[in-house]
Amino acid sequence: MFLHIGGSEIVFCKELIGIFNLDPEQNAVNKHFLNTVSNNPSSILSGSARHKSFVVTDNRVYLSPISPLTLSRRRHGSL
Repeated sequence: MFLHIGGSEIVFCKELIGIFNLDPEQNAVNKHFLNTVSNNPSSILSGSARHKSFVVTDNRVYLSPISPLTLSRRRHGSL
């Protein structure tokens, strides 16, 4: 199965590690993680929309305009 994360991006559920809130003020650990990953620009794929969440897979980190709650509901609906 796969998960549509916004725009034209999809990820396979078997590669999914986690879905997280992008608001860095809510969680300093998320901010630190994204700063670390941003050192490798090929790791983060981004569209042009305002981002609300980030999705971590085996290979990449995706920025998504869809809220983490909606993505989680989509994921659990596809199982």
